Amino acid sequence: MVGGKFACAEVMEVETLENALVVRYERNAALLHAQWQFLAAPHWAPSALRSLLTALAGPRVRACLLDLQHMPDLASLGQGHTEYHLLLQLAALPLHQLALVLKTDRQHEAVLAAASQLMPSFEVQVFDDAATALDWLRQTGEGYRGGPARRGPLSN
Repeated sequence: MVGGKFACAEVMEVETLENALVVRYERNAALLHAQWQFLAAPHWAPSALRSLLTALAGPRVRACLLDLQHMPDLASLGQGHTEYHLLLQLAALPLHQLALVLKTDRQHEAVLAAASQLMPSFEVQVFDDAATALDWLRQTGEGYRGGPARRGPLSN
């Protein structure tokens, strides 16, 4: 991380200052993979997720895998608004695809609630594991290179 912002390279792994998220960027695939670290402190969530949103807003990112399966339930810790605002801000990004790996049904319900308020202009899929999500992004990402963005509904 350079100056609090994510840097991009061919394949690069970057950690936020708080070490809550590990982020990998694959330039050839324009793919950003962010994974919440097991046992990372929940109070790091707001700053780590803000940094992630900044990285995703860049023109070099067309697809994102957001793996939150190890993130603690922020709602039970009084931070449910953090996840909800993240989802609203994600929907406004210029992505082509977003793959989410979620831990709880409550997180999935939050995705659907956010989608009903601000429909994303990109395809969103929810997965049980990161490997399947990454496979989907790589397979469907081939059709996006050089082509227009597609609109797609949220589904699981």
